[in-house]
Amino acid sequence: MSHPSNPYGPPQPQPAQLVHPAQAAQPHPYPAPGQVWSQPVMPPYGAPPRQRNGLAIAAIAISVVSLLASLGVVGFIAVSSAADPSWVLQGEVRPAGSAVSAADLESALTKLVEDDGGSVDEIVCPGSSAVGQGLVAVCHGSVDGFDWTGLVVFEDESGTFTVNQL
Repeated sequence: MSHPSNPYGPPQPQPAQLVHPAQAAQPHPYPAPGQVWSQPVMPPYGAPPRQRNGLAIAAIAISVVSLLASLGVVGFIAVSSAADPSWVLQGEVRPAGSAVSAADLESALTKLVEDDGGSVDEIVCPGSSAVGQGLVAVCHGSVDGFDWTGLVVFEDESGTFTVNQL
């Protein structure tokens, strides 16, 4: 009757193991006298380890975050620029001869700034401004509670002008 071997019991006799003749003649690690020693042949390398997709996923995630951030900046600029009044306005004033009076220019500037969304407290222009291509008048005042300076550049003799709000 055969019982499984007990690791804690007395040793059981083992059946004789057969040795193949090729196994019996194991090569010696050193060459015999007169033989040329050669370097042992290394087994071929296995397949390279499979790359993970972590780098690709990280690149896609960074791209998406960058795209969303840039869209946010563009949106912020669009909303904030729509709320602020323009920096350059164009208008027209009727000159008396080759000059325009301070009251007429102040009235034209007040209308332009208010049409652009500003609240004019006061605008003061020089007593009389010459009208002609490239001639300039500087007006000062208060718009939306802040100091305001407008550089009025006349484009022609008919009173068409551009004002740069400084």
